[in-house]
Amino acid sequence: MFRKAETLHLNPEVPVLIVGETGTGKELVAHVIHFGNGDVVSPFVGINCAAIAPNLFESEIFSYEPGAFTGGNPKGQKGKLEHAQNGTLFFDEVTEMPVEQQAKLLRIIQEREYYRVGGLKRLVTRARFICATNQDIGCMVERGTFRKDLYFRLNIGAIRIPPLSERREDILPLAALFLQQIRRQKRTRFQRIGPTAGRMLAEYDWPGNVRELKNTIERVVLYFDDDEVRPEHLAGCFQPGSGEVVPANASHPFDPAALELPAGGMPLNGLILGVVKKALSIYKGNQTRTAQYLGISVRVLQTYLKKVVSAR
Repeated sequence: MFRKAETLHLNPEVPVLIVGETGTGKELVAHVIHFGNGDVVSPFVGINCAAIAPNLFESEIFSYEPGAFTGGNPKGQKGKLEHAQNGTLFFDEVTEMPVEQQAKLLRIIQEREYYRVGGLKRLVTRARFICATNQDIGCMVERGTFRKDLYFRLNIGAIRIPPLSERREDILPLAALFLQQIRRQKRTRFQRIGPTAGRMLAEYDWPGNVRELKNTIERVVLYFDDDEVRPEHLAGCFQPGSGEVVPANASHPFDPAALELPAGGMPLNGLILGVVKKALSIYKGNQTRTAQYLGISVRVLQTYLKKVVSAR
């Protein structure tokens, strides 16, 4: 994915389509395509297509001349294309763009020229075009809600971003990147992510994708000031309903005093191993979360698991 982004960075004339679930980091990839290794100083101009009213779309993108329409700036106004200059124009949620405007976007991408609203002078742009969506754009083409010709043009530089749970090798590098960025802003002592905390991050499913990961690191940096991210810093970050498995009776804390012991004796080891097996089943074999739930270390859990295996 990032190798493709580096290739596209060197080919600014190729339009790009980034497809991925909400929060997977589509704009982050767009930044990589634009900035490359950080030696680019040209503008990166973002447009949220869902936030622009259809009747204002053309003037927002293409600029408008003085007196072009009632209620506009009497001096006219520069649009996103002019602000982008020879940089990048990033169309987020491009599938929300009205179909009639999609044809105009296609023409600009192909011809590299346009007119201001109410203007007669032909203008030329050298901007790079990057579009992003979280929709199944192929289905939208079939339904006629997205232009087929625009889709084929954008698809030349297509990048699909899988959910973070499908690219676990990116979790720790991204977490480390966010930690360095945020700690500089907050001016805390954090330098690294500890091994146990790293395993917890790597094994979590991240239903909120990259956005949830960044929010988690930001929360840690906000509430703690340490040299290393530790498991206790992550307590409460993996919330029920966000991918974390929670026991069915979590709302009723276990009360040892309410436990009724059988008259004939209690095989304590068997009871402990049974609890370990059940907790491990609840967390689908995830040892880090199971140990956290039981209040023990992963090493202690693994000792119990060896006993479970030997008892079979």
